[in-house]
Amino acid sequence: MNYWIIAAVIVAVVALLSSPIRCRLTIVREAQDDDITFDIHGLYGMLKKRIAVPFIQFKNFVEGVNVEAAYIDKKEHQVISVKEEKITKRSIKESFDNALELLRNCFHFHEWLTVTLTHVRCIQFDWKTSVGIGDAPETAMATGMIWGLKSTMLGFLSRYIKLDARPKLQVIPQYNQTRFSTEVLVKLQISMWFILIAGIRLLTRILKIKGGLKTWRRVLFKA
Repeated sequence: MNYWIIAAVIVAVVALLSSPIRCRLTIVREAQDDDITFDIHGLYGMLKKRIAVPFIQFKNFVEGVNVEAAYIDKKEHQVISVKEEKITKRSIKESFDNALELLRNCFHFHEWLTVTLTHVRCIQFDWKTSVGIGDAPETAMATGMIWGLKSTMLGFLSRYIKLDARPKLQVIPQYNQTRFSTEVLVKLQISMWFILIAGIRLLTRILKIKGGLKTWRRVLFKA
């Protein structure tokens, strides 16, 4: 009987690790309104989380940007927490310095990141933008610039992530209007098994640097 229980546990663990993790990023900007949502779905529906950013307010270059984010458990249909943050020049510099410190304390982090990204699949990429400057020639110029920006970003993305679906890019000129709206929908997928492997590989690289683990723990978990 014990062997059957062990076998059942092993099968269950393998099944869970084989399940894909799907992430969906949606960015919508209409006039002065912004709406950003990040959904994560995995473990055959047992994991359903959402991070929603319904409020972004730019104060000025000194005071920075006020951001409100809600953490939602989609499975339980309830808000877990709401967090307000102020992004300033100082906080950006601190984040940049922390990132550099983490990179210095991981053996060839860029190699780990590149290999990890090759196992990420993009199963949907839609980007629709409407733009109008108020003048037809200027609108046409802005439309071309946006097309160029999108093509460049898509080319950069495809260098590291496998595109399983054909990207849908749209730039709609709004002649004789003053308007800007954009909507981005990106769906990514990676197996739970490889997330575990990538975590072990990252830990191994951190341990190769003297004091690396201590530095990562301090930076990631500091108050």
